[in-house]
Amino acid sequence: MSESPFAAFDAIDTQILVILSEDPRMSYQTLSRRLSEEGYEMSAEGVRRRVTDLMAATTPFFLLNPEQLAWEIVRISVRATDGPGDKDEAFERIAELPFWHVTKGIGTYDIYGVGMAPTIADVEEMVAEIRGYDCVAQIDFIVVTDRRSDLEDYYRQELRETDDA
Repeated sequence: MSESPFAAFDAIDTQILVILSEDPRMSYQTLSRRLSEEGYEMSAEGVRRRVTDLMAATTPFFLLNPEQLAWEIVRISVRATDGPGDKDEAFERIAELPFWHVTKGIGTYDIYGVGMAPTIADVEEMVAEIRGYDCVAQIDFIVVTDRRSDLEDYYRQELRETDDA
């Protein structure tokens, strides 16, 4: 069995991703200088190797900024009915709607989704459509009015878990 690309993921890789999230077009030389400011001495060639490995192990997301578009972000949580195949049917039908993230799992809700729409009326129309599915028992939703993201927390999650051990 081959080793996971993230088996050797460390604090330097984390810092590279955090810095690149600010400016993904940064030169390797500039990235090397920024790493040095964070206490990691690396040559531009060493940085290039790490970035190459990281890019091979990650998926690029080219996400529209909903705030610049003045679009609404909607998050849905759905409970499917208990019939055979209802959870799968609800998942498939919701996945066909304009949600950019749809997951199926175990917990309070069966399906979770995140999407964008130009107006609140469009959000309400999507929610009403989902409510009308025979395979859906309940849908809760929230239109996001503010949000905060911390990419350092996102990239450092694995490191935090090993620090706690």
